[in-house]
Amino acid sequence: MGKLILCSGVRTKRPYGFASNGVRVYSIEELCYYLFHHVYLIEEELFCDGLIDWIQTELNLPDRAEKLRQLKSQHADAKTMVTVILCSADYYTEYEIKSLLKELDTIAGMPKVKRSCIKANNNLSQKRYTEAAAEYERLLDSPAATELSPEDYGDIQHNLAIAKLHTEGFKAAAIRFEQAYNRNHREETLQQFLYSLLLLGQEELYRNKLKEYQVSEDQQLMIESSMQEKKEEAAQGSLMAEIQNLKQTKLQGRMNEYYQKTEELIEGWKAQIRQI
Repeated sequence: MGKLILCSGVRTKRPYGFASNGVRVYSIEELCYYLFHHVYLIEEELFCDGLIDWIQTELNLPDRAEKLRQLKSQHADAKTMVTVILCSADYYTEYEIKSLLKELDTIAGMPKVKRSCIKANNNLSQKRYTEAAAEYERLLDSPAATELSPEDYGDIQHNLAIAKLHTEGFKAAAIRFEQAYNRNHREETLQQFLYSLLLLGQEELYRNKLKEYQVSEDQQLMIESSMQEKKEEAAQGSLMAEIQNLKQTKLQGRMNEYYQKTEELIEGWKAQIRQI
């Protein structure tokens, strides 16, 4: 589940699995955690007979299961069903539960494609890149993707490219950025694609794409100047890290290592100056 969960209730050896993402839960606390962190996937269909039966037989909560069955027969909304389950354990505070219910009110009636996109964006903003990429790919491969405009489809591919950058590298990101630009035609997406080519060292392809996409001289200059600035910032950051490492070596009394590293650093600077 991605978090250490202290369970005070029954922990079954027969977990319940959610078909939408393959997550398995073993206790009422884990079920609460799942609902709390997958709010954009919550629908009435989630509370099927299989889940309710599992709560009764595997978690030994017959009263709670019967309450859920009654609510389901009365066509209760997802918000009511979630409340019953969250109140079955002391895992979340009253304030946290009320906050979640308020969020459910906000997304009530929201198309599934929109909820999936929000969930993926949230994963991306929280730097959960693997989860974000998986969610974006599920969305783009789903029938719901046909509801998206070319611009929205391209924006999702742009975000997928960012996730791929952190999980698979520049090559995978470049492919997605170009696909995204061919749909959304956004300047930011084009810039990220061209940055990726430069970082991959594909100078010839970079020049060809400048012509293909009719990049102006001003845009080209901005991209290349920005890239140079980032390289210099990275080099400066690396230099500071080396200096800090030297200080630490000296403080620890490793003087032979300190003098050797200092000499190597100075020789490196001399070599750079000779190339100017």
